[in-house]
Amino acid sequence: MNSSKTDIRKALPKLIKVGLVDDQPLFRAGIHSLLKDFDNLQVMLEASNGKELFDQLKRQKPHVILLDIEMPEMNGIETTIQLKEKYPEIKIIILTMHNEEEFIFDLMTKGAHGFLPKDKSVEEVVDAIYAVMEKGKYYNEEVMDIMVKGSKGLVRNLQLNSLTEREIEIIKMICKQKTNKEIGEKLGVSMRTIENHRTTILVKTNTKNVAGIVMYALKHKLISRLEMM
Repeated sequence: MNSSKTDIRKALPKLIKVGLVDDQPLFRAGIHSLLKDFDNLQVMLEASNGKELFDQLKRQKPHVILLDIEMPEMNGIETTIQLKEKYPEIKIIILTMHNEEEFIFDLMTKGAHGFLPKDKSVEEVVDAIYAVMEKGKYYNEEVMDIMVKGSKGLVRNLQLNSLTEREIEIIKMICKQKTNKEIGEKLGVSMRTIENHRTTILVKTNTKNVAGIVMYALKHKLISRLEMM
């Protein structure tokens, strides 16, 4: 360990408390086991979705949460939004298999402090934990490249709370009464990915259900009544 890292870590809490939120028990167990090798880190809670997490946060609060996107009941997008609102002091690092620009920028604007693909080493996970504690953010080179490539249009759109082309495409299919399964098959993605998009669409359009999305689409001329027939 070089001296600069030593100096940084001296300024942090003696024990950094970590939360793991992922619906795969084996993945949680693996991360938990690996983090035990680091004396300054302690996994203090585990949850399989956002609802379980918020139940536990009533009793104990970690400094950092490692959060998956695709989870049942309450996914990572909705969990990030609520964490930002209810517990803004908690740092959020997204651990996921997704590296699409729209997911990265969307989660950044919703309050995530770091983004890390699941196939990275435990050392990089630990570096990310220390980075968000010290600097408030962490993005590796791979994610930074994606951010730079998409920054000209996508960042501006998300900052203005506008919809991406993919989200508009999904809205049109929702208006045509397509199910998540049908939309996923059409776009070549999983049902959970479509569920995540639906959550984002509800937030961006400030709607609560499918009927609200349809009304929004008609009002903003994203689709015509004729196209819906």
